[in-house]
Amino acid sequence: MKRLLFLYAAVAGLVIWNLSLEMRMSSHERGIEPPLDLHVAERDSLDDGYSREYGFYMRPFCKFWSDAHVHASFASLPQEERNREFRMLADYMSELGIVNSAVYCKSETDLAFIDSLKAFAPVWYVEINDPDINKLRRFHQQYHIRAVKLHNSPIFWGEAAGDSMEFPAGSGTRKPISVEWIVSPEWMRFYAVCDSLGLPLTWHTNNRYGPSPYNFGGDNSKAWNSLSYDNYYVLSLIERILLNYPRLRIMLCHQGFLGYTLLGKMLEKHPNLYTDTSAGFLLHDGDSLTDEELERIRPFFIRWSDRILFGSDANAFWDEPQIITESVVRRHIYDHLWPFKRFIQQLRLPQQELSRVAHVNFEKFYGMAPAEDWFY
Repeated sequence: MKRLLFLYAAVAGLVIWNLSLEMRMSSHERGIEPPLDLHVAERDSLDDGYSREYGFYMRPFCKFWSDAHVHASFASLPQEERNREFRMLADYMSELGIVNSAVYCKSETDLAFIDSLKAFAPVWYVEINDPDINKLRRFHQQYHIRAVKLHNSPIFWGEAAGDSMEFPAGSGTRKPISVEWIVSPEWMRFYAVCDSLGLPLTWHTNNRYGPSPYNFGGDNSKAWNSLSYDNYYVLSLIERILLNYPRLRIMLCHQGFLGYTLLGKMLEKHPNLYTDTSAGFLLHDGDSLTDEELERIRPFFIRWSDRILFGSDANAFWDEPQIITESVVRRHIYDHLWPFKRFIQQLRLPQQELSRVAHVNFEKFYGMAPAEDWFY
């Protein structure tokens, strides 16, 4: 009797396993139906159906892409060499259909150069101790800066090491580096002026805890282990700024290193919050999103397609001018830019949502003319 019961249980288990396998295979084969180019349906009926079925498989497509997150050189190089390196980077970006970008510049001469290119958006990369309102107004008027870039990583590492620096810059007073600086009266006045000028902030607000080799991310555990606060506290300070200045648009670079569920809650809570695709949303060659992964992440992109900007964190900050060759730049593009565009293309987004992420949100966020108006 026991042997018979065991046999029945084994057969039942096998049947259930087979049904489960069939369901999984059916789900995988079915997957998410890719949307089609909007003109496919037109061709089925126009001209009495002459071109019906022509290109019936064609997908939504964007000819123009704009990169919301690109860096000018960090190296101490002559300006002529800096300009050459950026031109080379921009040329190879254009081969992937990325026709313009927002370029984060620490130096005034870089801002002047990027402004002279017209199609690109100069962004002032401000040091953590330099909330200089006069400089902000001058750069806005003279170099037509489109946003301000902030980066909290020097705060985390500096505070963890117990370092100090002059704050505000030029005051002659050194103070221990503190994350509280970002909500100090000096910085709050700076944000208020950004708000009045219509200048958004692009902000590296948080650092991940631990390494992330897939996207070349280092290990920040040493800093976090020495700090008395965590990422949630830093995010609460950012939220204070978002609430104090509800018209001030802030882009969380690298998604603030938040998972997409928590990021979605932040976007829901703060209408003036945006994010880019850099660091987190990428796929290297040879990797593909599974149907299960698509079912998780695709609804997020569709829901927030009006507040996600394509961005790569590509850069032109090589130190040695003599090694900047065509192969070096191409390799950089292959490693640090192409994976982000590839990720977006695998999401199978409808045309409107794809266009928003690829370039429309960039144009609105940075106040740039639509690519179609100047490219031809």
